[in-house]
Amino acid sequence: MRRNAERGSSRTPQVLRHVVAKAIILAWREDVGKLQASLECEGFDVEVLRPDYTDEELKFSKNSRTFLNHKNAWEKAIAYEGYTLVCEADFVPCRGIGEFEVFWPADNPRAWGYLYQGSPRLLAIIGEKRLLRGHTAPLVSYVINSHVAGLMMKFFDYEAGRHDLRSYFTFDSHLQWYVMGLGAEAYIPWRHYGEHGGMPNPEHARASSVTSRGEHRADNLMSSLHFLPAYARGSHVSFLRTRFVSRLLGFARLAMGRWIAVTNVYNLTPVDRARMYLIGFRRLLSYPL
Repeated sequence: MRRNAERGSSRTPQVLRHVVAKAIILAWREDVGKLQASLECEGFDVEVLRPDYTDEELKFSKNSRTFLNHKNAWEKAIAYEGYTLVCEADFVPCRGIGEFEVFWPADNPRAWGYLYQGSPRLLAIIGEKRLLRGHTAPLVSYVINSHVAGLMMKFFDYEAGRHDLRSYFTFDSHLQWYVMGLGAEAYIPWRHYGEHGGMPNPEHARASSVTSRGEHRADNLMSSLHFLPAYARGSHVSFLRTRFVSRLLGFARLAMGRWIAVTNVYNLTPVDRARMYLIGFRRLLSYPL
């Protein structure tokens, strides 16, 4: 069942397949046939981007190679007009994603959006359409334009100069704050436009700063998924159990006050906070799991 991400607009809303010029799937050796077919049937022009690592790059940590893959996608996005959808090989899109509403101000060249968000946090509610300025870390699936892609390239150069790429570091948790400092604005939909279907990177599990073994799932979904995620291991029962636990974790984060991120950008009043928590509650009252 499809839903409108925002309510109350008298205009015909823009949909993803009309604003996304190219969809890029980041993969190495993974089979992305189902993902590619799903995006193509939704009306996207899909490119599978597989790196040809040098001997030196093969010495990088797995997380750093992922960082390098995203950088390759940003280089391509700079050359495209319109928006580019970038997703990792373990993204599982919702059915109807091509017709889902654009949830960021597409007329703002500094705006971009996360289609999937791991443990999302809300910064502010923007405008009459109640667009959600949000924060999240995982880069499982997102949409950027050439301007934002250029800012992300600066981030890559900055992080590559600070870290040994042979070692593990959480680049994705720093990215949004960096590009935000350069004027970029990240938005999130009311409900996830897809799921993180893969298993956690073992490097995340070994990092003491990462909880839950680096595992993260969508706490709600806009609609049913195109195919069963890999984490379900072919079992619909396992899939539903994971989805149920993910929904409970969403409510737990809301109850623990982890839904709102306080910054010096927005001066939130008690009324603002109340509205933000109400949105956080309403977004979790949805079907399917």
